[in-house]
Amino acid sequence: MKSNNKERLDVLLVKKGLFSSRQRAKEAIKRGFVTVCGEKCVKPAKKVPLNAKIEISYDQFHYESGCELHHEFPAANEMSECLPVDVPRGYWKLKEIDERFDLIKRDIVVDLGSSAGGFLIYASEKARKVYGIEYSREFERILRRIEAERNNVRVFIDDVFKFDLRKIEEDAVDVILNDLTLDFASSITALRRFLPKLKHKGKVLFVHKGIASAEKRVMSEFEIAGLKVISRLRSNAKKEIYYLLTT
Repeated sequence: MKSNNKERLDVLLVKKGLFSSRQRAKEAIKRGFVTVCGEKCVKPAKKVPLNAKIEISYDQFHYESGCELHHEFPAANEMSECLPVDVPRGYWKLKEIDERFDLIKRDIVVDLGSSAGGFLIYASEKARKVYGIEYSREFERILRRIEAERNNVRVFIDDVFKFDLRKIEEDAVDVILNDLTLDFASSITALRRFLPKLKHKGKVLFVHKGIASAEKRVMSEFEIAGLKVISRLRSNAKKEIYYLLTT
């Protein structure tokens, strides 16, 4: 139980997916790149409310490091010199999944629940176009920056349950990424709203954040939605199951 619903700032940044590790979060905080509720915070251990408004100064990241967030990411042996430049942990998550599922090619992709933009960044490196839909304005500044830097990304700060599908310009999309931070019933309901936009034999990545014992219900709901399971991958560390689905 967290005291008064607060968490260490460095830990919270990682949990929100804004940084891939506490080491990088700490470095950014110490260099003054992080503000909490409009005030700069330079203490990684500072306890902040879980719902605090957090902003990252990516402009300063680029200036301090001499690296760019887009185009090419630093190689592993260069990371120590470019430590402030980081991609959200969702980038590495989708990269690992894609390497197993061969999910994204020169496709039209819709990302439901873009959060800090990790999926968007990775998908934009391989897809023709990526649409990102995120409800929380907490991530708007980060997502708008990604959109501005990548000409194949379009971001909507909107509700997936009310989103007007006509905003997606293409008649059909190739891939839907669903990593919504919702209970299973809500997540599958959101996905079903977008299935009319999925082309025949298109693919869906559905991240199930739940216990394995619920799999029978999960499979039943997929069948009701007209989806077939191509493959699945379990992450014991994250307590998630990644389903590759098709129509």
